Amino acid sequence: MNEKSLSTFTMLPPFWINPIYKKSQKYLDRIKEEFNLDIQTYSYKKSAFDHDVFIINNEIVFRFPREERGRNHLKHEIAFLNFLKDKTKVDIPNYKYVAKKKDFAGYKIIQGQILSPSVFSVLSKKNKEKVIDSLIGFVNTFHSIKQSNFVKFKPRKRSDFIEIEKKTEKELKNVIFPKLSKEEVEAIKEFYQKSKRYLQNLPRICPIRGELYAYNVIWNKENSKIGIIDFTDYLLGDPAKDFEVFYNYGKDSVQIAYEKYEGSKDKDFLTRAEIYYKVHSIYTLLSSLCGASISFQYARNSFRQRFNL
Repeated sequence: MNEKSLSTFTMLPPFWINPIYKKSQKYLDRIKEEFNLDIQTYSYKKSAFDHDVFIINNEIVFRFPREERGRNHLKHEIAFLNFLKDKTKVDIPNYKYVAKKKDFAGYKIIQGQILSPSVFSVLSKKNKEKVIDSLIGFVNTFHSIKQSNFVKFKPRKRSDFIEIEKKTEKELKNVIFPKLSKEEVEAIKEFYQKSKRYLQNLPRICPIRGELYAYNVIWNKENSKIGIIDFTDYLLGDPAKDFEVFYNYGKDSVQIAYEKYEGSKDKDFLTRAEIYYKVHSIYTLLSSLCGASISFQYARNSFRQRFNL
C-alpha cells in the first residue's frame, strides 16, 4: 500500500498525553541545571496536549516533549526550523537553548496573542487580509519544499498513524458514543463513512505543516505580523490538511486562501480540507475525557458547531 492510498485521516490532531513529571519544580530544576538561568517568574501551560510548556521570565518558551518519539525527534525539528527560517516571512521558533540530551529546548517567545477565531473576528478588514495573505504565503512556501530536502529532517509519514487511527475508532465507540445523543453519534458514523472515500486515494502528497490551526498562530498587533508555533508533526501528507486554519477563520477566508494557493488543486481539495477541520473536533471530544484541560461541554459545543447540529 503506497502513501497516497492509505485509508486513514493522515494527520491526527495531538492527543492528551500525561506530563513527564508530577511537579513543576522538576522541570524548573532541569532548566536551571542546563542553562544557569535566574528564574524569577514562570508560567506552566497545562493546556498543551503532547508537550509540557513553560514560559520563563515572560521571555523564553521551553518545550518538553512527553513522548519518547517526540524527544528523539526534537533535534530534527530544530534543524528543520533552521532550514525554514530564511524561507518564510512569518515568525517561527528559533531554538537557542537546547539541553545536552536534546530532550527539551527553548526559544525566545514570539510576541503577541493567540489568534483564536474570536480574536480574528474583531480585527480590521485590512489586518484580516494581512493574516490570510501571510498564512497562505507560508503554506505556499511549505508545500513547495523539495521532498529530497524535506526527508532529511525525518518528517512523519501517513503510515505512522494507521494503528492509532484504529485505536481511536474503538475509543470513539467505547468512550465518546455513550455520552452523546443519537443524532450526534449518527453524525460521526456518517462522517467517517463519507470521509474515508475521499481520503483513500489522494491525488498528491507533499511536505505539509500538519497542525496548522488557529491556536498555533500568534498575532502581534504592534507590527501586524503573525507567528506560527509548534512544528512537532510536520509530515508528507495531503496539502488540503493545511487549510484547516482558514476554516477556523471562516469560509470567506477559505475561498480567499484557495484562490491564492499556488500548489496543485483538484475537485475534492476543499472537501478534504473541511473533513480535516471537522475531524479535529471529534478528537478534541476524546481528549477532553482523557485528561486534557478542556471541558467536555466546550468540546461538545465545538463539535456541534462544526457539524451544524
